Amino acid sequence: FKKYIRLIAISLAMIFTLCACSGDGGTPSGENSSLPYEKTEGEAKVGYIYDRPVAADNFTYMFEKSRKDLETALEVETCYVDNITVSAFEDAVKALKNEGCNIIISASNGFANAAYSVAKKDKDIYVLSYGGTASLSNLTCFQPKMYQPAFIGGTVAAYNSNSHRIGIVCDDIMYQSYAVMAAFVFGVQEIYKADETDVRIVYANTNEETEAGVNKLVSENCDVIFFYQPSDYGMFYCDSLGVKSIGFTSDVEYSAKNKGLMGYYLNWATFITDTVRTCMYDNYEPEVYVGGFKEAFVKITDYTSKCKDETDTIADTLYEYVRNGSAKIFVGEIRDNDNRARVGNNKVLTHKEILEVDYLVYGVLGAENLIKPVEKPPVSDMVVKYDFM
Repeated sequence: FKKYIRLIAISLAMIFTLCACSGDGGTPSGENSSLPYEKTEGEAKVGYIYDRPVAADNFTYMFEKSRKDLETALEVETCYVDNITVSAFEDAVKALKNEGCNIIISASNGFANAAYSVAKKDKDIYVLSYGGTASLSNLTCFQPKMYQPAFIGGTVAAYNSNSHRIGIVCDDIMYQSYAVMAAFVFGVQEIYKADETDVRIVYANTNEETEAGVNKLVSENCDVIFFYQPSDYGMFYCDSLGVKSIGFTSDVEYSAKNKGLMGYYLNWATFITDTVRTCMYDNYEPEVYVGGFKEAFVKITDYTSKCKDETDTIADTLYEYVRNGSAKIFVGEIRDNDNRARVGNNKVLTHKEILEVDYLVYGVLGAENLIKPVEKPPVSDMVVKYDFM
């Protein structure tokens, strides 16, 4: 396995003369987006499609930040429909078109195939698809490297654990969930040897399931828990139990002020604003955009005062290795949690190959699914809304 910590140890004597690189100091999503400009050409109206209620979690909140940014920077009108199922995606597009929208933001990786299908049939609209894998003349996709902050999070979790047993609570429909959990385990293994790694996973979706998952992990002596869920509720619940946590938030002080170690978040407002601008001014070029630390597309917060001494030194140095490409997170040999070889020695996985990871890696000693089937999924009223939460 990889041991970038050895490089960090060598550089400790110099690190205090360097600027910290912990995600640009935790700047909230959208604050670095494009400045307002004078509109000179085509009118546009932008409609967002959400698979859940708006403001239900930090994930939709970060999309809403980008929607607000669009209205400020480009002076365009925006709106949204929420609680949309995959089967209702095309109807949602029609509802937004009836409101005058000609640019659609598909705000769930679960919509990727539906967004591709609609864009292929309807050339009167532009579609920006979160998590999509193929572009069209009117379709751009964007993919965040969520495994990068997970890798840093694994190292921070391991360094701050006293029990040497760490938990993960994951919503399995989250983008790149296997890759994110694998990267987290690899981060843990920057501190612990592979044979000494003990990571336990529970899958949870609702707040009730999350509480049950946290309780299970705590009962198994996990003293740091990493959350890969759209909400920061798990961090809040961990705080109530006095358990250290890492999760999806741009404001750890708000999410887990007593025991939160760090957070990670998405910073896609600039990309969305710039892409919408090209649609408006007829210089649109379709693409599959992949962004990580280097592009400031995904970010991490500052490490909190609840972290052990030297956490920032170790994690910031590792962050810089990842940002500049020196640290290859997915490099063989990689074995699954049944100890079967999946990636050969020294092979470095491409981003596309990382997306195809569909197994738990060596070091995961237990996994349990607490997600209950939803018998009657909520049905959207398909009402187009304009308010901001």
